[in-house]
Amino acid sequence: MSAPIVLFIDRGFEAAPFAAALAGELDCRESVTAGEHRDVVALVTGLVPVGAADAERFPALRAVVSCGVGSDHLDLAELRGRAVVVCNTPTYCTDEVADHALACVLAGWRGLWRLADDVRSGGWDCNAIGLLRRVDESRLGIVGLGRIGSSLARKARALGIDVLAHDPAPSAREPGVAMVSLDELLRVCDAVSLHTPATAGAPPILGSAELALLRPGAVLVNLSRAALVDLDALLLALRSGALGGAAMDVWPQEPPAAGDVRLQTPGLLVTPHAAWSSERANGAYREEALASLRAVLLEGREPPGRIA
Repeated sequence: MSAPIVLFIDRGFEAAPFAAALAGELDCRESVTAGEHRDVVALVTGLVPVGAADAERFPALRAVVSCGVGSDHLDLAELRGRAVVVCNTPTYCTDEVADHALACVLAGWRGLWRLADDVRSGGWDCNAIGLLRRVDESRLGIVGLGRIGSSLARKARALGIDVLAHDPAPSAREPGVAMVSLDELLRVCDAVSLHTPATAGAPPILGSAELALLRPGAVLVNLSRAALVDLDALLLALRSGALGGAAMDVWPQEPPAAGDVRLQTPGLLVTPHAAWSSERANGAYREEALASLRAVLLEGREPPGRIA
């Protein structure tokens, strides 16, 4: 009798390491024939959406595991209603993303990417973007005080940076970090870093009105989801000089379309959804995903990464 199939639908995640770990128990694949649809018991994804159509296509589906923290690409209500267990990998890259965010904040305050662009264009002016900021005389605002936001807060405070936070969860707290409204945070911080989930179909939490509240020369960091920020309004603020810089590890279309002129906006730094990356994290996400697959499909117990 053939083993139940775990189907990998996101080409960013290879089935081979999972196949080696689950050999003889589960059949990890990157494709199936139409006749094998009834044997698929789990889907593994990263950013590829999963919803009702997938549950219809695979009638034996019992689990969906997303190799990442966000869940806005998953139809949680639909999957929950079909008794499909949904898991993510919540802790594998907490410090990596916090490190990436802090690096972006410091680089923005010190004007690194704007100064580098000036040199590449033939300039050699230490005042090309005006006076640069000392970190211990600056204030960082963190939107979303979960695992990553809290880690960033601790790292920033260790450098003498004053940290404020906004989080709608009443239990969100971090020692030494004052909780404030979103409007107040935007008005008084020299940099804002977003570490909150996106909700499919919801408007950006930072639209043109919210971006207008930011202090002149402030730096915005978004490593979470592109949908959290009105990109057109952000690019306009950069072009006008209202913002000192913006660093993004996400984009509305990943990878961006060839020739996307928005990427050339002065003051914009875009990295290729790499904030999670390290040798350690590359192994840790697999271990977290494997633990959830084993729990649901082989051991009949509550999976550690369950979100629905």
